[in-house]
Amino acid sequence: MKEETMKEETMKEETIKETVRLQFETIHLFHKNFAKTLHPIRNSQYNLNKNQNKAIIIIGAAENIMPTTLGKYLDLQKGSLTSMIDALEKDELICRKKDPEDRRKTLLVLTEKGEKYREWLIGEFEKNVSEVLKKLGEEDIVEYRKSLQTMFNFLKKLDEAS
Repeated sequence: MKEETMKEETMKEETIKETVRLQFETIHLFHKNFAKTLHPIRNSQYNLNKNQNKAIIIIGAAENIMPTTLGKYLDLQKGSLTSMIDALEKDELICRKKDPEDRRKTLLVLTEKGEKYREWLIGEFEKNVSEVLKKLGEEDIVEYRKSLQTMFNFLKKLDEAS
């Protein structure tokens, strides 16, 4: 019985190693094909960088978020995060509000300008990503969407488990 358990553990470890390799290869190819769609958008009334645009997307999706959580999502150090938040606040795209449940905490929320910019930004991302995906046939696009849905469900499961 012990030998069988050890074999299962060895197989599991090997599967994890293969999965990690595939994950890094996927990240590389994803960035190669889609990173340019996240770069600063031309024709914008704001001159935001990639992290600022990501922050707008994240804050809008969350409706409100603590700065430390946003920093974790963007992998930014506290100083860089504060500078970015200050710049977005100066552009009147976000504002800081006290958490009604705990006044010691600050939340970031999109302003009306921020919400309008986010809608516009998502439209621009959709156009850019559409240009990339148009290189594929419809069958491949459907398969890619299914794969993304599977990955999304899996990542959500991991998120809930932590």
